[in-house]
Amino acid sequence: MSGKKVIIIGGGISGMTTGIYLLQNGYSVEILEKNRLPGGACVGWERKGCYIDGCIHWLVGTNKNSPYYEMWRNIRALEEDTEVYFQDDFSVFEFPDGVKLTMWADIDRFERELIEISPEDEKEIKIFCKYIRRFRKIEGPVDKPVDLMGLFELLKIGFTMAGDYYWVNKFSKMDCEEYGKKHFKNKYIRYFFANFMAPGYNVMSMLYMLAHVMNHDGGIPIGGSLAMSRRVYNRFCDLGGSYTYGVTVKKVLIENHRAVGVELSDGSEIKADWVVSSVAAEHCLKDLLGDGYKVKKMHTRYADIEKYPIYTMTIAVLRSSVDLSHYPLGLHAVMAHPVGMDKDYYGFALRNYSYDKTFKIEGGATVLQAQIVGDDNMYFWWKARKEDGTYKAEKQRVADDVISVVEERYPELKGKLEVIDVVTPCTYERYLNTRHGSFQGFVHTARGKALMQKGVVSGLKGFILSGQCIFQSGGLPPAVITGKFAAQRICKADRIKFRTDNENVPIINKRTPQKQTI
Repeated sequence: MSGKKVIIIGGGISGMTTGIYLLQNGYSVEILEKNRLPGGACVGWERKGCYIDGCIHWLVGTNKNSPYYEMWRNIRALEEDTEVYFQDDFSVFEFPDGVKLTMWADIDRFERELIEISPEDEKEIKIFCKYIRRFRKIEGPVDKPVDLMGLFELLKIGFTMAGDYYWVNKFSKMDCEEYGKKHFKNKYIRYFFANFMAPGYNVMSMLYMLAHVMNHDGGIPIGGSLAMSRRVYNRFCDLGGSYTYGVTVKKVLIENHRAVGVELSDGSEIKADWVVSSVAAEHCLKDLLGDGYKVKKMHTRYADIEKYPIYTMTIAVLRSSVDLSHYPLGLHAVMAHPVGMDKDYYGFALRNYSYDKTFKIEGGATVLQAQIVGDDNMYFWWKARKEDGTYKAEKQRVADDVISVVEERYPELKGKLEVIDVVTPCTYERYLNTRHGSFQGFVHTARGKALMQKGVVSGLKGFILSGQCIFQSGGLPPAVITGKFAAQRICKADRIKFRTDNENVPIINKRTPQKQTI
């Protein structure tokens, strides 16, 4: 067993995952988290007596046959008795003229839906659905990093995925919107391809996403994001980990190009054998490491926001005084009039949370989130509102405009909606220190290269990067993968055989998990 101490900066899913695996391998682990809740981006909060879920829209790994499932179970993100909600109508597009396009979680039903809407595109629809069926069989390695695999393991992956690399590479270079325009005549299907993913995404990412959903691997854990984060937090604490809230790391302490600990904002220092940063990569490289070390893959992307954009959201959180359970959970509504920010937005997602009866809702029947997805330009627009003093007024104006266009589109909701919160890219930036207020990683565009950074910073020993920002597109699965990989790299460097169970592992500083309220 190691007995070495590891400091983890950031107590999100990735940081807690790294900590859990290291505790299982005999390390002493302390997580330092600047916020007052566990989970990082996987969080929820309360406003006006209502719980607002801030993260999970759907989760890869909820199918027990998924390679991610074992990781979720090991860190206790999913317990054996965790109830999972699965949508049949995964996403519903409603157009002003009354046409509906439903992305069903059943591939055959989805294919029939598209053909019914556009019989003239039947040939191309069948071809596209054939691609989805192929991608349903493709799963990248998640057990360990490729560079830590032995020859036999590499050969096995090569043989099993040899035919898949062609398709992954082919569709990585195709833009979703351009693919829709090139292959389909129907305007509704073209709109679906242009707007189902965030702006700029490639077709490969879209196929992967659709494949997971149609493998019945896109459920939502009942209880939401905060409940899931608390389960992981309790797992970490039960194994003897130390989790400190409300503490800000100022910088990583470095001696002779080796990380030896951290300095906090109050000037105090904590020494360690290893330092892991699971916070936003740009914040770590520029601020915590003082811009003294370069990671080529990251800095190349920071310098080119056209090829490597981020995506972010503005969310008007509403409380409905009427039950919305008869509405789709994920409704992409195309409006007759726009909501204006950095540009005019005619379409946005309306997500209602009536499916989860465990959520706290006072004085209303349903929490409804109007989610408007943007890119770097949306962030810069809100940042300018911060600087000119109109930020608060613009938040109210955007929320009022959202209610106005929603009520116009759905007259039965007129007078039934109340604003309880507004989330902007500046909210994400403040809470997560993310690049341009992003809530996930870089958009994987048709012109950009996939991002799979090892987490190693050249020239700096005793230090590892983890988190969704170093993995293409980001999200919870990359967070848990990079968290596990970080632990594996540390064990490899210390010549410890990596294990994934906690049998006979000594409990260090075991304490009762802290119970936090939102």
